[in-house]
Amino acid sequence: MEKGKLVKISYEGYVDENLFDTTNEELAKEKGIFNPNMVYGPVTISAGEKMLIPGLDGAIMEMNVGEERELDLSAENAFGKRDPSQVKIVPMKEFKKHKVNPIPGMPVNIDNKIGKVVSANGGRILVDFNHELAGKDLKYKLKIEEVVEAPEAVALEVAKLFIPRISEADLKITIDGENVTLDLPENTAFMQNLQMVKMGISNELIKRLEAKKVSFIDNFVKKAEKTE
Repeated sequence: MEKGKLVKISYEGYVDENLFDTTNEELAKEKGIFNPNMVYGPVTISAGEKMLIPGLDGAIMEMNVGEERELDLSAENAFGKRDPSQVKIVPMKEFKKHKVNPIPGMPVNIDNKIGKVVSANGGRILVDFNHELAGKDLKYKLKIEEVVEAPEAVALEVAKLFIPRISEADLKITIDGENVTLDLPENTAFMQNLQMVKMGISNELIKRLEAKKVSFIDNFVKKAEKTE
């Protein structure tokens, strides 16, 4: 696979023979790990550009469209070894500041670092900032579904990388020579960091489609007036 190509992949991830992640919605429901906040189905990634754990990233570079592989990944090629230095004591005042009562097992976000409370004794809260799968050997079933190459499809998939829940039916893409226009649905107009998202999309499209200009149309629809 050529580095940087947009490819759609499907996968299943197992730890100790138990499924922990999949792109297959029915399988997720069957195994009791369905997450209503996830968007299921093949996911688009940029091959070889560290969007995945090292073992998957490396495997994709050796695979062809339609190929399936079963992979045994060491911890080093998955989420890394456990780092004892990432288990830290956090003062209780940090939790009180956010009106949180820490209990063992609770996931927390402290200074934009995700961790899990290990123990809570008085004013000393022990938090593990290692990834929950750090130190674990994993198994994956991986398939490359397709390479995304048509310009309109590339523009769509790039938009979805930055706005995962965008509706394909509501996003209109027009490519006129070196100009790309994205007509965005109304619900994106109120996204946080929208300007940063637009910049990210623009940079990717300029690189991938050799566009000279990327434009966005934001939509605001008048609400129907209530009648008495």
